[in-house]
Amino acid sequence: MLASGVRAIYGLEIRSLLRDHRTVFISIVLPVVLMPLLLLVSARVEQGRQQRETTRHYKYAVVGSDSLFMLELLRDSVRQDESDPADSAAPTFETVATTDALHDLEVRAIEFFVEGLGPEEWRAFLAEDTARADELEEFHDTPVARVNFRSNRRSSSVGARQLRTRLVEIRRVRRDSVLVQAGFPIHPDDFATLDVVNVASEVEVAGARLGRMLTLFVVLLMMAGGGVLATDTLAGEKERGTLVTLLTTGATRAEIILAKLLAVTSVALVIVLIQIVNLWIYLGLGLIDVSSGFSASVPPATALVLFVLYVPVAALASGVLLVTSAYAKTYKEAQLLFMPAMLGLLLPTLAPFLPEISLSSAIVLVPLANIAIAARDILVGQANWLMVGIAWLVTAAAAAYAGWFAARALEDENLIAGADSDRAEFLGGPALFRKRVLQWFVVFWAVKILLEMNIGFEDIRWTVVFHVGVVFLAAPLLMVWHFKLNVREALALRAPKPGVWLGVVLGAPAALIVVTGFFQLVNLVLPVPREVLESFGQAIMPEEIPVWQIVILLSVIPGIVEELTFRGALLHGLRRRFSPVVLCLVVGGIFGFFHFQIFRIPSTALLGVILSAVTVLTGSIFPAILWHTINNALALYLGSEGVELAGGSWMTYTGAAVALGLALWIIWLNRSLYPDLKGEPPSRRAPGGSNPRSSPP
Repeated sequence: MLASGVRAIYGLEIRSLLRDHRTVFISIVLPVVLMPLLLLVSARVEQGRQQRETTRHYKYAVVGSDSLFMLELLRDSVRQDESDPADSAAPTFETVATTDALHDLEVRAIEFFVEGLGPEEWRAFLAEDTARADELEEFHDTPVARVNFRSNRRSSSVGARQLRTRLVEIRRVRRDSVLVQAGFPIHPDDFATLDVVNVASEVEVAGARLGRMLTLFVVLLMMAGGGVLATDTLAGEKERGTLVTLLTTGATRAEIILAKLLAVTSVALVIVLIQIVNLWIYLGLGLIDVSSGFSASVPPATALVLFVLYVPVAALASGVLLVTSAYAKTYKEAQLLFMPAMLGLLLPTLAPFLPEISLSSAIVLVPLANIAIAARDILVGQANWLMVGIAWLVTAAAAAYAGWFAARALEDENLIAGADSDRAEFLGGPALFRKRVLQWFVVFWAVKILLEMNIGFEDIRWTVVFHVGVVFLAAPLLMVWHFKLNVREALALRAPKPGVWLGVVLGAPAALIVVTGFFQLVNLVLPVPREVLESFGQAIMPEEIPVWQIVILLSVIPGIVEELTFRGALLHGLRRRFSPVVLCLVVGGIFGFFHFQIFRIPSTALLGVILSAVTVLTGSIFPAILWHTINNALALYLGSEGVELAGGSWMTYTGAAVALGLALWIIWLNRSLYPDLKGEPPSRRAPGGSNPRSSPP
């Protein structure tokens, strides 16, 4: 039985909620109509896309020194279309004249263009491209057809792919006819019949597609619906002064936070229930004629299992919302913190989009991500119930911790009283910066995600300059200006001892190998497909950009700017909050999470821990800048030369670990610790935050 205080406060929260028409609309009305609307729109969009792709009219040009050969192939393609007049849904192609095919492609006058190249011309091209040397050795003296398109335009990429499919079929027919004319005793069609069968049913395919999105969608609605109540129930009451009044009643603080947590969780559970019922009604009963991509099977038993699965998710989201509201001084500040909190909860729900990921890996220990994958497996009908149970317990434990953490917030009198009783709010400057630095970085993390999702450049050079050179550099400079920090102290712009540089030069290559070995260990439990790694490598090292520009963009700029941000502003703001060891772990972990590709986070976090330790030991940002720059430059060089550190033996990794330890020992011998660290005796602190230790004690 709940205590009377909990029941009374819970009832008050629910009555207040029902009187708030905005909250009722977001929490109940919107979830009721959003799911069927989403299903209907998805079905229409998918049907329209399929129709457009099959009936589209594509304009293209034919150029090149051997364009006559290309035109002959295309005439065969036209004859093939005319031979099947019943296929009226097939795309059509129109050849247009051009004097500058590349320009016409850029201005959308054509969707793509085809080059007809002679054998010698193609040999010369392959000879210049060292990455395709194997093709040069295998190439025979035949004409070459090269299709040029823009991958960032769907009409261009789809049209080019469809024309290429036709050309490949024409080539096969021609090749077979040559064999028959030459007297080949068996017709090519008589060798064997190839048949490819997808044994997964349409329901399983649809379940996989719906399962990838379901948790993301449900958590998004939970945050939107519960966020209104959570923001008002603590931050709003602190601003109005009613929270202090509530604390003077007979209810204990534990009862207050439990009642508020139950109220927010109730809203989240109502949202979950509405979405599960929507799935059962519209998909299970087939009331909406959706496309095959979303025709998943959701019988009542599956709907019930999904509801139980999302119960700890609702509790976790509610706990996070209450923590966010508890640490906000005002209603406006809670709204500001809401977006980073929502993005932080949504990020793990993207786990089902990772290829080859399953609950049998370490992902089962990651809250929310494990539930997202479990929901996908349940909809597909291939759930490992033991792993699903473990995932449920892990997320439930995270939810319990979030609730306990929110309860602890009420023990802090400064948080209860709000801004009026917080001395740092009056002092401002460095004192306030130490309290706000994590909030600033959470907001910065959210802003960076939004910018990368919405602002992109075709040229990777502009991408790096904007997202690293501008956005990352703006963060520490804005903090220094806003909190009126001493630039030299905040960014650790101090000269280290000369002996430190020997440790940096020795340690950077060794750390690169150690981090690579750590990535291999993580890859055993959280495997990353090789195609993903190769695609990532090709994206950051395009062949058309000179090497010296790549080094500046991906080594020098990140080495300087990211270090000023993390080992500069962030480490400076947290130096009194955590002990040196924990400080390095926290700064390194945050550094890892700013690298949004999930497979990069663990290894990048380890590198961040090492760089943080170097900064703490030297009291200077400059060794970390050089270390970071060498690390990136060496990785780029080895990648361009085809050297894979991932294939090293255990002796290689052990030797690198020993070398890294030696480098850190050299730095330790030449240390001048970061000033004003937590746990440092006051007698050791110099006035103004400078460090009097010029030699080891």
